[in-house]
Amino acid sequence: MTGHPSVLVLPLLVVALAAPALAQDVTAKKVTLDLNGVAPAAAFQAVADAIGVKVTVDAAVTESVDITVRNVSARTALTAICESIGCKWTLTGGTLDIRPQSSFMVGVVQRDARATAVDKDKASARAKIVLNALKQKLPADLKFENAPLSEIGRRLSEVLEMNVELSCKDPNVRTLTMDFGNLTLQSALQSIAEREVGSQAAWRLTIGPPPGDTQTPTIAIMVGPRTAKKK
Repeated sequence: MTGHPSVLVLPLLVVALAAPALAQDVTAKKVTLDLNGVAPAAAFQAVADAIGVKVTVDAAVTESVDITVRNVSARTALTAICESIGCKWTLTGGTLDIRPQSSFMVGVVQRDARATAVDKDKASARAKIVLNALKQKLPADLKFENAPLSEIGRRLSEVLEMNVELSCKDPNVRTLTMDFGNLTLQSALQSIAEREVGSQAAWRLTIGPPPGDTQTPTIAIMVGPRTAKKK
């Protein structure tokens, strides 16, 4: 038995079963999923292949997928996956589109609009360093009691060895009480945003690059009330 095929096949099993009564609705097709630590792009691609559609996965959807379901509709499976990793799905014109929740947006902060063109592969690799830091589990004793946001940023910078800054759109929110222990930075920010601290309490987190690094981009994450509308 060779090693390479099993590495690719064992973590991910997707089986599609026919659903004649609802053939016009591909998401009604039954699927069985056995996903263990699978990258979201691969997970959604497998489901899309099983029901015969194309798929696009936003680069901001990075959380790995762990789910096991048997003989459920593709619609149910997709919803379960998205709920577990904080994204949403739509199916339009034969293409499955996967994007982050509207209340959770990720973008690259441009530090110099005049910057010359860079190698896309290298730029992607550098951005991945920062995105991986967002999923790094924080120390169990990382707790804050009425701590100024600047102090929280300083401590997070020390822990992650990257420049980190936390801010809130509401000027009245200057301190934060929260236990960050064993959370990822991404999940901690989502937990902060879900608190009732005012209708304008949209939060912004910037992370990266490591000190002294002028090439790795800064990633900005914005979270806010789910009812907030884009202007």
